[in-house]
Amino acid sequence: MQAHHLWVASPLRWVDDPTVSFIRLLSTDFDGTLAGGAWGEICAPTLAHELPAVVDGGSLWVVNTGRPLESALDGLESLHLGVSPDYILASERHIFQPDGKGGWIDYGDWNQTCTEHHDLLFLEGGGFFSQIEKLAERTTGVRVLHNAEGVPEGLVADTEETLNEVTLEILDLPGRPKNFNFQRSNIYLRFCHQNYNKGNSLAELNRLLDMPVESILAIGDHQNDLSMLYGDVAAMVACPSNAHPLVKESVMNAGGHVSELEAGEGTAEAIHLYRTGKKKPRVLPSMHPVPPSVRLNE
Repeated sequence: MQAHHLWVASPLRWVDDPTVSFIRLLSTDFDGTLAGGAWGEICAPTLAHELPAVVDGGSLWVVNTGRPLESALDGLESLHLGVSPDYILASERHIFQPDGKGGWIDYGDWNQTCTEHHDLLFLEGGGFFSQIEKLAERTTGVRVLHNAEGVPEGLVADTEETLNEVTLEILDLPGRPKNFNFQRSNIYLRFCHQNYNKGNSLAELNRLLDMPVESILAIGDHQNDLSMLYGDVAAMVACPSNAHPLVKESVMNAGGHVSELEAGEGTAEAIHLYRTGKKKPRVLPSMHPVPPSVRLNE
């Protein structure tokens, strides 16, 4: 069978050689990594080529996103990628797998434990979250986001600069629960338990799959992606040109690939480089990361 070749307006020439692929698990963010950039909500042609190519080559694919599950599924449907993920890590912490009937179900007991920890965090930190709500009320351009039960889940601001200022004020508030943390993505900030982020959730998936770290490629673009881009849960890391400066710094420090192409095109370039062996994974001393303990305190 004749190999397919795809040319793009970049120095990179697409030449397939699946025999040298280093990727056994691909973890991608969604917004700004798969979607966005010049192509918006349409899949970039190079990404439409590379995703099926890496999956057909035997790699598993997980979408690792801050979006809730339903929003992630809606976004994937809009992109028309031509291939479906094997797993979805939603809300930066929940792990889902297909149920074989067109739906999605929890993978392992991670989600249940995660929910218990977050329920306990918001229960015990009620007074602290009330302070955050009052802070948002007196700050122009900031509002609190609540879940269906009315529990505050995070903040949205009119600009990143405004959110930077509010974040510093939150860290100065008294009575902050010891397990309180947050995830940043553009103008959004989401409250969370400190043991749960994209990196720890990916490490748990790695454990469940018994996947060696050197076989994992992680690609993201914003601050909430940092935890999977340090090189410890994925030996191969990359980001598109639209990535936050902190993300680019992290990827470079981990020996990864910082693309000069944005969003889906930059992601496609990174997949291609590692899939064809043009770029190799960094060798790590430990190949099986163990996520921090997430057992509830008795």
